[in-house]
Amino acid sequence: MQRLIPASEPGVWRQALAPLGALDASYLPQYHLAYALRVPHSRPLLWHFSCAGQHFLYPFLLTPVVLGSVTTPYFDVSSVYGYTGPIASTADSRFIADAWTAFDAYTARQRVIAEFVRFSPFNGNQGLAHPQSCVLANRTLAVSRLPTSRAALLQSLSAKTRNMLRKAGQAGLVARELPLPQYLPQFRALYDATMARKQALEFFLHDDAYWQQLLALGPQGLRLFGSFSGARLVAAAMAVVDGASGLYHLGASLNECAPPGAGNLSLFALSCGLMESGVEFLNMTGGRTTDPNDALLLFKRSNANGTAIFHIGKRIVDPLAYNAVATQWQQLQGSPPDTGKIVFWRP
Repeated sequence: MQRLIPASEPGVWRQALAPLGALDASYLPQYHLAYALRVPHSRPLLWHFSCAGQHFLYPFLLTPVVLGSVTTPYFDVSSVYGYTGPIASTADSRFIADAWTAFDAYTARQRVIAEFVRFSPFNGNQGLAHPQSCVLANRTLAVSRLPTSRAALLQSLSAKTRNMLRKAGQAGLVARELPLPQYLPQFRALYDATMARKQALEFFLHDDAYWQQLLALGPQGLRLFGSFSGARLVAAAMAVVDGASGLYHLGASLNECAPPGAGNLSLFALSCGLMESGVEFLNMTGGRTTDPNDALLLFKRSNANGTAIFHIGKRIVDPLAYNAVATQWQQLQGSPPDTGKIVFWRP
């Protein structure tokens, strides 16, 4: 059996994922619906192949290939801005090969020309990539494999971070979990101010629809923790959660002169809160670049107790059509496309 499940049917989507056990929080249908708002005209879909009681599932965005103002008859498939990729209930090579053969038939009918995959470090599923996919180690991520007590978690962090947490306490800062949606307006204001201060790309600015879709994750799926100086929120961290997996999603701070340790304290509160609700793996994500000395990565690593390698996959699904699109791009733009970015037509 094979079928396509739209994320607009979250109950069916989650029922299909159930036999796979613990999965990265990025697999959630509500998260796909939120991210699809960032990619114009994309459709979040879950492809499900099953045979003899085994399951192969692959969530992705199906997006038309548009060259400027020119819409082509082609599509691409790509992962959400997160960590997913194909997942299976068995490692049997014949079953995996049959699943990809069936998926190839679907992509041929759909006129898909390219695929870009972001694999999950929680599920370590890059070995399930399509046999023609080029799988690459992209960057280092900061992750925490959470213990069972606050004391053990604190001890697993660096001496510098423990010192920053002490400074936060000496400054009178207090951290706690913040109920949603009540605190969303305050967090949005803090986040928007942070992005403006850092001159962030437009991609990192979120509209009302995005925030409302995140709230559809529910109180167990979307968690927010903040640090307060008196009654003032000075730093906060948000995570997407599903079972044993947590994904740090967004963070913000009052300004560059926020009280010492405010950011560390909100991340420690987040780690503790998720740990106490059963999360075992928290992905703090990576830096703004692939540089191992990226400042944001170093900050996240200082608030985590380990690292993981993030893998991506690139595949030209239909070489003839892909080359035709590249030629059309050159004619329209006057210069060849950067095919190192497999979906070069994306802004």
